[in-house]
Amino acid sequence: MLTSEAPHGANAMPVGRYVRRAWPMIPAHAFRDAFKRRDVKINGARANESDPVSAGDQIELFLPDRYLPEAPEISFDDGRLIACVKPQGLPVDVDSDGIGADTLLSRIRRIHPDAQLCHRLDAQTGGLVLAAADGETLARAEETFRLHAIQKTYLALAKGGFRRAEGTLSGYLVKNARDSRVTVINHNAPGAKRIETRYRVIEDCGAFARVQLEPVTGRTHQLRAHMASIGHPLIGDDKYGDRDLNRKFGLPLRLWCESVRILKESPLAEYRGQTFASPKPDWWK
Repeated sequence: MLTSEAPHGANAMPVGRYVRRAWPMIPAHAFRDAFKRRDVKINGARANESDPVSAGDQIELFLPDRYLPEAPEISFDDGRLIACVKPQGLPVDVDSDGIGADTLLSRIRRIHPDAQLCHRLDAQTGGLVLAAADGETLARAEETFRLHAIQKTYLALAKGGFRRAEGTLSGYLVKNARDSRVTVINHNAPGAKRIETRYRVIEDCGAFARVQLEPVTGRTHQLRAHMASIGHPLIGDDKYGDRDLNRKFGLPLRLWCESVRILKESPLAEYRGQTFASPKPDWWK
């Protein structure tokens, strides 16, 4: 059985929509079957998909064991710093409405109840995420990211046909709050933030290419927007991608955080020079 307490952001939301947002990794047909079996309850009463939830309601969802959230895949854990692998599609934490019964953080807290995330990845992006098991480690980790004393490496599938096998991209990022998008421009402007991205083409197959990316700066959607701005959008990117290319491949976003390296300037002195890595995703092999 899975349980969740509805936050204020879920007020008047149909329970069918709520459970899909609370447990995003569970396939849609499992929810349909649960409602058919009357295995969804609100405050102990069996519910239909259209029944509304209110803040504070206790939602219960009964599913076969094969659909229950998995324990997090841990690549490093010394009781203070935790390196774990986030599946693509799993949010790192609750969304803007406070909804999210199954998140990376909730899975980590099964092992470390007081854990907090040191940084974030978009829900569509998978790969390595660092978390801290205590407040002191968290403070030093947050300072590490503020000082840019880390080096992150990503793997991606992008539109192929690169003219150069590697390069460094620079520009400025402007955020559009209305549609949660960012735009890359080549000059400074009010509200713009400087960005820099390094790329290296591992294999160019023509229609697509395997690319290694390193964000020198760390801005929201930087890699996705920067690659799109040079004519090589990421495969499966529904926000900045090529619609025709996405339709051709029919794949979700192909972006994966492969590793995080702690640099010598980091306040995390005991981890300086250490690289935390995740296994490569199946789509890269």
